[in-house]
Amino acid sequence: MIRLVVADDHPVFREMVIDALELEEDLEVVGQASNGLDAVAACLRERPDIIILDVEMPHMNGVEATRKIVAECPLTRVVILTAYEDDGLILQLIQAGATGYLLKESKTNEVIRAIRVAHGGDSLIDPKVAQKMMRMMMGMAPAIPAAPKNDALDQLTSREREVLREIGRGKNNKELAEVFQIGVNTVKTHVARVMQKLEVRDRVELVLLAVQAGLVDEAG
Repeated sequence: MIRLVVADDHPVFREMVIDALELEEDLEVVGQASNGLDAVAACLRERPDIIILDVEMPHMNGVEATRKIVAECPLTRVVILTAYEDDGLILQLIQAGATGYLLKESKTNEVIRAIRVAHGGDSLIDPKVAQKMMRMMMGMAPAIPAAPKNDALDQLTSREREVLREIGRGKNNKELAEVFQIGVNTVKTHVARVMQKLEVRDRVELVLLAVQAGLVDEAG
């Protein structure tokens, strides 16, 4: 079972999310919260696998709550589910350690997929959000991953380039294995090599670089 906490200050929306999640046999909602402080407390108490977290909440916003949860509950992965597309907030949340970022306009099956992706150790950012981040990055500090240089992309084999493109589209390792008709272990090898060649730290940066390099718009 994947144990979940759902944190959102709108009770109707929160209950709708909980009701949808509890229909899944492998998901169990073990706690809920209506503000950032209670979200952190619920994580400390329940030690869930995943917390679904809104951004704008009373007492403590999603950015600070994410920082505290990542620091104090390192085994809990944070998936943001919010109506906000503010560039600055998106960047702060990713830097704070959020594993995924989804918009509330997402379909239920996309939220459930994001939970399973996060539980599997992967990261997922809504492609629309990733596009916004790329547009913002042009004037940002070097701490933001720069677009890969042509010679860096040239280091990738054709298969590695295809893998990077599909990662940018939000696919996890299992889905990559299905797309390319190869084993998950082979996918992991490809992903590791792409990360090494492009000198990135995690899958979130791979998503951002794939979008910034224009690979996500390529036909496939």
